[in-house]
Amino acid sequence: MELEIDNCVHKILTEFQNNGITLVEWETPLLRRLGYPLAPKPDLIFLVPDKQIQEACRIAEGNGLRDNNRRPSYLSEHANKGFRYVHGDEGHRLILVPLSWTGLKQDELLPLGSSALPCSLWTVPMPSLCAAYLRIITAEKRGSMARVIAVSDLTAVVVHSMFDTSYEGDYMPLPEDEDLNLSDEKKARWAEKDAMELEAAIKSINQWHFAEGTEWAKDMIIELVSGKLLL
Repeated sequence: MELEIDNCVHKILTEFQNNGITLVEWETPLLRRLGYPLAPKPDLIFLVPDKQIQEACRIAEGNGLRDNNRRPSYLSEHANKGFRYVHGDEGHRLILVPLSWTGLKQDELLPLGSSALPCSLWTVPMPSLCAAYLRIITAEKRGSMARVIAVSDLTAVVVHSMFDTSYEGDYMPLPEDEDLNLSDEKKARWAEKDAMELEAAIKSINQWHFAEGTEWAKDMIIELVSGKLLL
């Protein structure tokens, strides 16, 4: 999908590029890239290195962008992190979030080969995203909207990338549903399929490369997909 941006934001992103501002895709665009089938949105959300974020804000505000009183929608908004600007007649968001909030390091990021935007972009590989989200989850209060969103996003992107979630209809049947009337043989085949998917998922996670100091995240993700960890 071609991302449509207005002239003002196009100019801002071009100035970011000219001033060497590092932009890292975050939230919806990143989750979509990693396999979570979210609907594309016109909002732009970037992680920015802390030492550059004031300059990025200066550029955005110098081009007339301001915040407004719209209700928060994204994880970073609910966590009250970063700087939000609203642009266009429909009030699309440009959100700049400090990289330090995620705990990500510059050497964990990967450059994107191409972008529909007039600036270079960096992305976050799956192992680093998992570690970043786990940090955010443990830092947020249990029951807070920010934590709820972070848990939902992390669980969904891992499940969609590791397991077969394809089905037809409005409801995904489960083996334990009483009204399915499954035979013991079919239940056994279903259980075998689930076990094989779980084994493959754990094998795949064990092959991920986690940045130095974040190996703990691998154990937590394995417990999460195994159903042993409740976030």
